[in-house]
Amino acid sequence: MAQVSSFVVKAILVVVLAAVAVSGQEAPAPSPDVGAGFSLPVSTAVVGTSLILSLLALVRN
Repeated sequence: MAQVSSFVVKAILVVVLAAVAVSGQEAPAPSPDVGAGFSLPVSTAVVGTSLILSLLALVRN
């Protein structure tokens, strides 16, 4: 009897997981904001200066 109930539990779990996967695909993905990938919160000069100073510190040691 324990094997039969285990099979039923596994079958129900598979059905529930399949239903969740299907319901997650119904909504389309939101479109990305135009130009959002190129916005820099920190100036390029600040990042460049930090990299140069870090490299100089590594070379000195």
